[in-house]
Amino acid sequence: MNNTLSDNLTFLPKDFQGTENGEGQLSDQQKVKLGNLGMMTPMSNTLTYDFEQMTLDTSPKESEVNHNYYANIDTINEQEEHKCKLQKYQSFKINKEQIRKSPKHKTCQPQQTVPQLELGEQNLDTQIDQQSPVTSSMNAQTLKFIKELWNSDKSETEYFKDMVDPQIPYLNQPIYSPVMDGQSPIYEPDIEMDLYITSLVDQVWGNQIVSRKLQKMIESGSHQQKELIVQKLERVTPQVEKDIFGNYVVQKIFECTNSKLQQRMFNKLKPHFYDLSKNTFGCRVMQKLIEYTCQRNDLQIIILQQLQSNMRSLIYDLNGNYVIFKMLETFDKLKMEFMIPIVEESFNYMGQQIYGCKIIHKIIQQYSQQQIAKIIRLSVQNYNILSQTEYGNYVLQHILQYWIPSQEKAYLVQLVLQQFFQLSINKYASNTVERALEALGKQELISIMKWLLCKSPNQYTSNFVVLANHQYANYVIKKFLVLSDHNVLKYISDHLQQNQYEQTAIKSTIHGQRISSFLDKQIQHWP
Repeated sequence: MNNTLSDNLTFLPKDFQGTENGEGQLSDQQKVKLGNLGMMTPMSNTLTYDFEQMTLDTSPKESEVNHNYYANIDTINEQEEHKCKLQKYQSFKINKEQIRKSPKHKTCQPQQTVPQLELGEQNLDTQIDQQSPVTSSMNAQTLKFIKELWNSDKSETEYFKDMVDPQIPYLNQPIYSPVMDGQSPIYEPDIEMDLYITSLVDQVWGNQIVSRKLQKMIESGSHQQKELIVQKLERVTPQVEKDIFGNYVVQKIFECTNSKLQQRMFNKLKPHFYDLSKNTFGCRVMQKLIEYTCQRNDLQIIILQQLQSNMRSLIYDLNGNYVIFKMLETFDKLKMEFMIPIVEESFNYMGQQIYGCKIIHKIIQQYSQQQIAKIIRLSVQNYNILSQTEYGNYVLQHILQYWIPSQEKAYLVQLVLQQFFQLSINKYASNTVERALEALGKQELISIMKWLLCKSPNQYTSNFVVLANHQYANYVIKKFLVLSDHNVLKYISDHLQQNQYEQTAIKSTIHGQRISSFLDKQIQHWP
């Protein structure tokens, strides 16, 4: 720039291109030359002098009042700035761009932040001194933490973790502070957990995910958490036991909590035993509760006192008979002896109902011949109906398979054999015929064989071939072959070979082919 300016001034005489006295000032010699040329007049002299003064004095022309005003404004701005910085440091909130990170990250704080912080530290000390003693001590400690954190290479989490004294147990618990969580205030973990559990219980209605969370908490949670869950569930009993997913939470209490909490829940459910027993989901809680009282005779008596007067109603209920069956399984048989007359009265209904027949089975297994003689007689008298129903045939099967040899059992076998053909081709009654065959001796089986190889007047083949080709009766024939000895099997095989049309007829269906193949294998493997 100077070179360009000097080049532009080359057309002037050298005497007017500046002197050594000072740039921008005229020497006496130059003034004389200008005067001779008529270029130096009194007016120009005055202007030149004023110009020289303005050039030499570059300081601003401010009054004393303006100077004091601007000084006060600067002081107020500094105080406001320091006040904002103090509030920011007291809240433990430090912007990410102000945090000095470790050198290994190759990321340092901007250069302009350091002098600003140093300036803030100097003025913060003055600001703290002007506050109350309590506030001053608190802010001084806060500022101390800030300075240490600022000069440390550790993160906020590591810094506050190092501050915890390992000798003080309660300080080893997680610290919740605004530094770690910029939005959440400092709070007690127990309070937060209480609110969380309360929220889960309030949302358990029809919610499978929440139900599983509560069950998991009951399994592995602390005693305080389990106690709080029981306390919350007590308030919503018996509605929660009737919920599709809430009932599992209550069941879990009788599995995974201590006897004190279980007793509390038992007492809370006590007035609702009958109502829960008739509910689809409540009966599950009742079954779990009955299992819980397995070794508690006093609690079993309480359940019986609540339900004994309503047993007839529960027998006819789709859900209630589940509860009765669980009581027969769990309670001592002397306590449930009162059920025998009730079953006798409701035998026709219970014998054809899925869980009613199981109740009859259980009573037949547990009680003596004298106690259940009437039930056996009812079964024999109604064998024709029971044998051909979906669940009634299981009652007859149970008597034929497990009941001790008696006159009633022999009479039932005789009745079944008298209708051997008709019962064998029935879907349900064929099961009863199989159990009747198991009760026969060797001579009785030979008598059955002779009948099977005979022809009926309306058939072209023997009864054996007809039943072997039937979709249900072939199972009866197979059971007969399993129970027969080698001589009987050999006699049947020879009969089929001598009558080729029967051999051809038995292989005309899939069921007959299976019987023929099974017969050959039984003869080959007979010892």
